[in-house]
Amino acid sequence: MTGAVGDAAERAMLGRYLRTYRPGHVDARRPLLGAGVIAAGIVVAVIGFAVGLPAVGVLGIVVLLAGAARLLWDLGLLGSAHQRGSRLDLYQHGVVASDGGQVRVVRYDSTTVRRKIVHAAKDPAAEDVSYRYTIMDTDGEPVVLRHGIECPRQWGAQIEQGILDAQLPVAQAALDAGARLEFAPMWLTSAELGAGSESVPWSQVGDLAVVGGWLSVRVRGRAQPLESLPLCLMPNYMVFRALAERLHATSAAGSAG
Repeated sequence: MTGAVGDAAERAMLGRYLRTYRPGHVDARRPLLGAGVIAAGIVVAVIGFAVGLPAVGVLGIVVLLAGAARLLWDLGLLGSAHQRGSRLDLYQHGVVASDGGQVRVVRYDSTTVRRKIVHAAKDPAAEDVSYRYTIMDTDGEPVVLRHGIECPRQWGAQIEQGILDAQLPVAQAALDAGARLEFAPMWLTSAELGAGSESVPWSQVGDLAVVGGWLSVRVRGRAQPLESLPLCLMPNYMVFRALAERLHATSAAGSAG
């Protein structure tokens, strides 16, 4: 597999090799906790309803559902961590993703990425955060990278930074030449920020707030945002954000002057 990865990287001219990430380790005993919570919930629910205390019975059902959710989460982590033969090799200009003998090549200058990060709790431990990155390979097919690969916070940030470094200068040059750039459903030009058929000049854009994985584009003087959507739906959000912040700052400086 190592030879196939190197050959694929060389053919795609990915440049200097950086690092390999492999499936991470997840404690196989983790699902037992969820199963124990389910059992406790069943006991509490049965006793509560049997002795005529519906509030206790409802509490048992809530505990049961929480245990079931935890069990499904842990089983998902465990399954992702045991994908045999999967690995992720990072290079200067892209990545090679391998799984089950299949080798997929991604170049930073031509790909798109959509990310979905889910926290299982308000202040989760590292193993309680789910990462899902969907990137397009050189054949235009999606490659899904999950939290089963070790150190997802590291490789996720490296992939996003690689795409930003490769695509931001080209995108900025296109804007300077008068182009409209699409980040469906959002789009932008040097003069406007838009969502679908609606747009506002940069001077009217309040801010781009991200709360709970949702992007909200606020407009000055309006109660309703121009758009509100999950970040996981937006391609190459990091490029969009960098361009939007530059254009917004330029507009603000022009207004102040």
